[in-house]
Amino acid sequence: MPGSGARGLDVGVLYWGPTGHGIEVFPGRVDLTGRLEDKVAIVTGGASGIGRAICQRFGSEGAKVAVADRNIVGAEETLAQMGANSDTAMAIDVNISNASQVERMVEQVVAQYGKVDILVNGAAILIRTPDLVDVDEIIWDLTMETNVKGVFLCCKYTIPAMIASGGGSIVNISSQSGLRGVGYSVPYAVSKAGVIHMTTVAAAQYTAQGVRVNCIAPGGVDTPQMRGSTASAEVFIDRNDSHPMGRVGTADEIANLVLWLASDEASYVSGSTYNIDGGAMALAR
Repeated sequence: MPGSGARGLDVGVLYWGPTGHGIEVFPGRVDLTGRLEDKVAIVTGGASGIGRAICQRFGSEGAKVAVADRNIVGAEETLAQMGANSDTAMAIDVNISNASQVERMVEQVVAQYGKVDILVNGAAILIRTPDLVDVDEIIWDLTMETNVKGVFLCCKYTIPAMIASGGGSIVNISSQSGLRGVGYSVPYAVSKAGVIHMTTVAAAQYTAQGVRVNCIAPGGVDTPQMRGSTASAEVFIDRNDSHPMGRVGTADEIANLVLWLASDEASYVSGSTYNIDGGAMALAR
């Protein structure tokens, strides 16, 4: 069984009858590893943060993983941390806003592993900006190229490969910013709202062909990207205080939700966006 942390749940069966009642326990009968056995996944943005955690989680659950990122050094580091070899994982240097590179990425994965079952669109950029009228057009275009066009291209070239092998699961990573907007980056908020709507449209068009498409909207997560966009320790503490749980999330917690959506356990789920924010959106309502 893949992964060194194999776990199982004890299953208890309650019975009640004319001769009495009780619970019969079957130790460790529900296996919590191998949920992605024989699956092939592409994870963009896999060089660090949430993307890296997703790659590691998928690998521990038996998937073959393509770690796709412009930061090829970081992607190789992810492979090393996974303890992977070419039979189980590969690093791909890709600019997701470039159609020919994305098409080649999918072709590489299919050539190496025979199919694509899972796509996680995690690559994104966040650049802090002034108010809308002062936003530099270059920053706007760069954000849309990466965060919106990149997701579009990855879906465009991966969906046909999924359909050819019987279907698959796409998980798009948006943000709480895409649901309610943020003051620190107009382009980022707009781009992440676009990802949510692209998820809905893609699910409407391709679920009947066996491709499930879902989205997650994380709140604050302790990642290098978040720390890089946070001006001071005080701001980081404020973000903790804005979550009812009293803290921001971890990359591993996000990876757990992505794992479920990617797996067959979520076989009846498509077209949905999931908040994963420690209750922050509940406070915003």
